[in-house]
Formats: sequence, structure tokens, C-alpha cells
Amino acid sequence: MLKQVTAILLLGVSSPAISLAADNGAIRSITLSSGGLAQVSRSADVNSDGVIRIEVPLDQVDDILKSLMVNGSAGSVAGMSLAGPRPLQETFKGLPFTPEALSSVPSLLTSMQGARVSVTSGGKTVEGNILGIETRKSDDKAAAYLLTVIDRDGAVETLALGEDASVRLEDAELRAKIAKAAAAIAHGKNDRTRAIDIKVNGVNDNSAVGLTYVVPSPIWKTAYKVVIDEKNKARLQAWTVLENASGEDWKGVKVTLTSAEPVTLKQGLHQLYWRERQEVPVNTASNNVPDPDSGDLSNRQRLASSTAAPAPAGAMRPAAKRIAGAPAYEADELARPAEPMQVAAGNPTTATESDISATFELPGTYDLANGDTLSVPIMDADVEADMVDMYRAGSVYRNPIAAVMLKNSTGVSMPAGILTLYDGKTGYIGDSQLSALPKDDTRLASFATDRKVTISEQQTPTEEIASLKVADGVMNATVKYRQTTTYTVSGALDGERTVIIEHPIRDGWSFSSSEGFGKTATHQRLKADVPAGTEKVLTAVDEQLQSNSYALVDTDPDMLLRWSASTHDKALTDKLANLADARKRQVAIQNELASLDSEIEKTVNEQERIRRNLGAVPDNSDMKKRYLKALADSEDQIAAMNERRDTVQQESDRRDDHVTDIIRTF
Repeated sequence: MLKQVTAILLLGVSSPAISLAADNGAIRSITLSSGGLAQVSRSADVNSDGVIRIEVPLDQVDDILKSLMVNGSAGSVAGMSLAGPRPLQETFKGLPFTPEALSSVPSLLTSMQGARVSVTSGGKTVEGNILGIETRKSDDKAAAYLLTVIDRDGAVETLALGEDASVRLEDAELRAKIAKAAAAIAHGKNDRTRAIDIKVNGVNDNSAVGLTYVVPSPIWKTAYKVVIDEKNKARLQAWTVLENASGEDWKGVKVTLTSAEPVTLKQGLHQLYWRERQEVPVNTASNNVPDPDSGDLSNRQRLASSTAAPAPAGAMRPAAKRIAGAPAYEADELARPAEPMQVAAGNPTTATESDISATFELPGTYDLANGDTLSVPIMDADVEADMVDMYRAGSVYRNPIAAVMLKNSTGVSMPAGILTLYDGKTGYIGDSQLSALPKDDTRLASFATDRKVTISEQQTPTEEIASLKVADGVMNATVKYRQTTTYTVSGALDGERTVIIEHPIRDGWSFSSSEGFGKTATHQRLKADVPAGTEKVLTAVDEQLQSNSYALVDTDPDMLLRWSASTHDKALTDKLANLADARKRQVAIQNELASLDSEIEKTVNEQERIRRNLGAVPDNSDMKKRYLKALADSEDQIAAMNERRDTVQQESDRRDDHVTDIIRTF
């Protein structure tokens, strides 16, 4: 199984992003996408060992591993190898010293404690096993290092290490390790590339094999030039601007541009990842008694898996064979023969339209040094163009923006880009941004402020009842809310203008206007021709129906009267008016009842205060007599108010019943 998985991975992962050495083989063609990626197709030679070697930039190895496709003769990919992401660190993992230890003799000798050496310094030589290095410092002198060794006879010797210190390692294996470390450091100082070896079986020596891969690339740009010559006509030129950031020169490379914006992902495939594991602490308790074993549940899994037939060893090989047996690479493989669209006689660029993108195959081949920029035309055609003034509702400026309405009649979708406009008579008139323009679609390209035209706007909100329905004592009222926006355009004194106003779309609202002229994702458009020196009023109406339910027994009398005045049903009008009068009387008696309750509560609270004061004054005192009289008066008041409340309550109940009887008639 491991062998099968490896074979598949090798097919999907190896080859240079944009190679650095001439031995990598020539680039045949490059396809640049708007997604910031380049599909590179090149040929590479297979050496006598059946290996394709490619040197690639280190920062593009991940993309090579992700996207490499190998197309050759009837052969197969046997494997791939390259240096790891951290060769320097991996080299020193197996050495008894660190890279820093090689920076000086004292640090090297310190790291090799116990090794047998021969050291000479200041004309004195000592031989033996290193015991250690002592550092001695003084106030006015640099630090001195004293080496201590033990010789074969057991004698301990010391040697002061000066600037002329020379060391010889007696252990040949240790000498080899130091040489290996020095070479690794030298290579690590300039570790910017990786050599990838692809082993290919079944291919003759010196055969050419095609390689295709996808790597990051600068986004290609589009610059438009539009010359407005006559009414409703303009000359449009589209130029592409692209860069060679491949790391190598292009020589005779076929270049194709595509406006596709695919999903682009990256992953650190050429990195080391370690699975995190839970650390189990060491238990030092002396009374650790394990729990009884409950059995190994995985035995059931093993038993179940043993009854299933094992997958055949070659189950995954057919896919590999199909890929390895793909047709051989040909020079015109990426030509993609399709129905060419001749945009203009003077523009040999071939443009083709697909479901999600447009492709522009540049004519001929190009030589471009690494880091240089290329600009060539990709479209030259006559298109429909209307000069208009564009105003967006809510703008803080009263002047509209002059714009040109372009219709893409080229037959192919055009990518987004910056746009420079020229008048055929006066020359440069402004810049604009052009969003992606599908074929047969239109775009407004705004380029200057038209100071000769002013636009004001006014909003008038209204509401009216659209329908009233009563069921089970509940009024279902539908209200139509309307907001009317008027745009007053004061035209230029010296000429006619075509004005387009963008009116915001309100979610959940309907829109209507006699001047309607299409819409965008966020705005409705209104259009009108404004003769010189005149005013034009454009009207936009937004409407929304809102339904609400009201219990008639609680509805405000004024609302009932409004409903009564708005309906065209005379019977309903009379019932609503009658109910409004009854509700008005009901509310009045309810308010009177609430006022009586408030007065009674206030008198009872005052009576409680008098009772508390009675207990605090001496008997037979004048103050007590006053409190007793006040208490008697409050009792009389409470009795009178309770009597009045009973009468009002009866009237309130009668009026409640009257309202209920009216509601039953609906």
C-alpha cells in the first residue's frame, strides 16, 4: 500500500516552478491567469540514468509538489527526490557540536571534550584527550583561554591558546564530521533553490519529456484606450501589461492570457509537521495499583477486518498507468486550436470565449528577460458608445459625473482594467476604471465632473390604507407606504445632455418610474434627455405594503376614524364610525374610573398616616381631637367615593358591553 500511495503522490507533485538553469529545458509556453498563477509548459531531457533534474526556487517548491504533470512517451514515473526544507538543521542533528561551535578554536575544543587532539600554540604542542577549556579574564586585557589535556601516560598538561593556535584531530571520523558540517554551513548560506530528481522508467536516454506546472505569477493588467470620434461610436484598444517574474529569461515563449479567476490554494507540502501527542506524567506514588483489565475492544475490530478481503496490491496502479501513458509532448500542444475571432484586421491576437472566461492568445513568440515588462495590444475594435451624465442619489455633490456608456460588441468578454479616454477633436478628457465587461453587456465609465449641469433631489413619504378586513374582532389592516423621490435636472446652457440617475434599491420595496432604464445590483437607473437650457424632472416611486393586526376592543378611537375615512365600503364606514364613538365614550369612563381609584388610594394612604399619628399624641390633647376629626372626615370621603365608584363602574361595564355588541356586528 505504501508503494501505491507513493506512486500517486509522485505523479501529482514534482517539477520546477520557474526553473533557474538552462539544463532545466526550454519553456515552450506560459498561460497567465487573472488569478495570479502561471501555467508553465516546458520540455526537459532525461539523462542516461533515466532521471529528469530540475532546479527550482525554494519558495515555489510547494506549488511544484502540488501541480506538476509529466507528459512523455510510454513511460512511467518511478519516484522523485529532493533535499528537505531544513538541510542545515538536519545535518547538525547527528553531529556532536552546533554550528556556533565552529566559529572559533576555543568553542570547537569545548564542544569536543574527551576527543584526542594535538594542539600547537606559541611554539608549544600538547597531545592528549581534552579535559576542558578555562576562560581567564583581566581588566585591561582580552580574555585568555587555557586548554587542559591528559596524555597517554596520564599526565595533565595545559596550553594557553593564542591567535596562532593550531588544532589537529586524531580521530578520522571526527575530522569527517567537521568537514561535513563546514560544507553544510557553506550551502546553507545560499539555500535558495532545490534540485528535484524525477526518476522515469521506460524512456530512452536523451528523450524529451514535457513538464507542466502551475506557480504564482504577477497578475496581468489591462489598460484601455478609448477614442470617441462620432456620436454613438468609439474606437477601443485594450493593451495588456505583464511581467516575467519567473527567475529565468523567456526565449521564443508562446504567451496566452486568460481572464479566469479560479480558486487558488497553497499548502506547505515541503515542510515538516509533527503530530502532537499527550504527555503522560511519570507516576512516582508507591501505592499505584492498576485497575482490573476490562478487555481489548480492538480485538473485535481486528476480527471484523480479518474477514474482509484485502485490497489487491495493484488496485491503484491503473490511474498511474493512464497518466504515464499520456500522449507525448508536442511543441504546439498548448495552441488549443479553436474558432479564431478576428476582432480587427490590424490585431492578430486570437480571442476565444468560454463559459467562465475569455482567452487571448498573443501572436507569435516573445523574448523577455527575467524581471522585464511586456505590453502588447489584445483588442482593437469599434464599439458602441454614448456620452452621458451619471448622478447617484445621496451624493454630496450636485454636479453629475460625465461618463461614456460602452457596449461590448467585440464578441468576447473583456477583463477589468484602467481606462484612458480621448476626444477625437480635443484629446485627453479623463481616466476611469472599467470592471469586467462580458460580451454584449454595457458599462458606464465615469471620467470627469460636468460642472454645467446640476441635480437636486427631494423625498416625499406618504402612506394610505390599501385594505381593511375584520375577522373575530380583529382588524387586519394593509397599509401602503410610498416614498416619492423627484430629481430636478438643470441642463447645460450650451448643449443637450443625456442624464442617467442611479436610485438606490430598497429591499422589500417595489419600484416604478416612467423614466426607468435598467438597474444594477444596488441601484435602479433612470434616464432622460435634457435639452440645452431646460429643466427636467425625473420621478422614482418606492412602495411597500405592510399588514398589521389590531384587536378592535383596544384600538384607539382616532385610528378607527382614520380607517372609517379611508374605506369605500359604506357599511364598514358606518360601523367603524359607530365603534369609534363608542370607544371614545368607553375610554372616557375608563379614565374617570382610574381617576376615582387614584383618589381613593390617596385618601386611604392619608388615613393610614392619621392613624399612625394618633398613637403618638397624648390622650385628651387638642392634637388628638384634631386627628380624630380628620379620621372621621376621611372615612366619610372614602364612603362617598366608593359609592361614586360603584356608579361609574356600572356605567363602564355598560359601555364595555356596548363596544362588544358593536364588534359582533362586523
